[in-house]
Amino acid sequence: MAAPAPHRTETLTEHHWSPERHGRITELCEEAVASEPGMRSLSHYSNGILDFVVGRTDRPPLSSMVAEAGDDRQDESLPGGRLLLCTQDLGALLRPLGTGELMRTVVANARGGLWGGRVKPGEYLAALTDSPECVDAVDAAMNRLVTRIRTDVHSLPDELPGGDLTAGARRASGDAGSVAARVDFGTAAAPDPAYEERLRALWRQHVNTTDLQYAGYYRDLTLVCAGDVFDAPDLGPRFIDVSVRSRRTAYRDLSRGLRGHLVRLTDALHLVAPAEDGRPAIDRLVLDVQEGAVYVVWTSAREFLIGVTLDQTQVGNADIRLNRLASALRGITPVPRSR
Repeated sequence: MAAPAPHRTETLTEHHWSPERHGRITELCEEAVASEPGMRSLSHYSNGILDFVVGRTDRPPLSSMVAEAGDDRQDESLPGGRLLLCTQDLGALLRPLGTGELMRTVVANARGGLWGGRVKPGEYLAALTDSPECVDAVDAAMNRLVTRIRTDVHSLPDELPGGDLTAGARRASGDAGSVAARVDFGTAAAPDPAYEERLRALWRQHVNTTDLQYAGYYRDLTLVCAGDVFDAPDLGPRFIDVSVRSRRTAYRDLSRGLRGHLVRLTDALHLVAPAEDGRPAIDRLVLDVQEGAVYVVWTSAREFLIGVTLDQTQVGNADIRLNRLASALRGITPVPRSR
């Protein structure tokens, strides 16, 4: 069977971007959009300035909210530009954790998603999809594109955005880890011993030393429970600069610090994917740093999970693991005490 024909694209270039000097980067971006049917458009930025936009010629116009911004180039680049402004502040929020620079951000809901990432300091990409079933495919395509630009154009090493799925699958194919997670309960936990025990069992099933090393569960922005395996001897080298106690505190502080940023992320996402009635404004957020990632998954409009991996090769696996925990949590509710 013949391979499907690539989709037609158009490239809108700013006057300062020179095809003679930068043509290879443009070509790789055009190939990525043409080969990934779910990708609506892709924008390239240098030092915060838009260089060019590659878009699908068959795409429908964005919402009137975006169309008011100006020409087609500005319309398509606006959501990604807002996302990248958010990532600058999110990167500063994550930096004290000592896990490197923020290099990939994914924000999605039931209608689509945004991808923003760093090729190298000063060079950034953003991609849009208004097809919710294509968010993962666009994410994977952009991770590959960043790696190609880094290695083929800049002769830089692969930073493994999204992790190493091949190595991760091999390492995580066995049990969830031999060290039981330490689980603590917060003020939002129901006074129901059976409910707490079910939560503790879920954390010890999913939180492990291989991929997902930490998970916290929040209701109405208040902690229900949090668990980690940070005390495991195998993880000791990861706490040379930041102690176990400090890291536990930092991730709880991070969940509170994200609240203000979520408003800006929602504004950027809604330019492409307005939220459905009754659904969370954002379903999923991934903050991929150089040493692991932080994930936020909403199980309802009132509840969310924050997860962490400290292993860059396991970023994809930890994402899957946290979503499995989120699915299991949806079926567990506390039993009110009878009076």
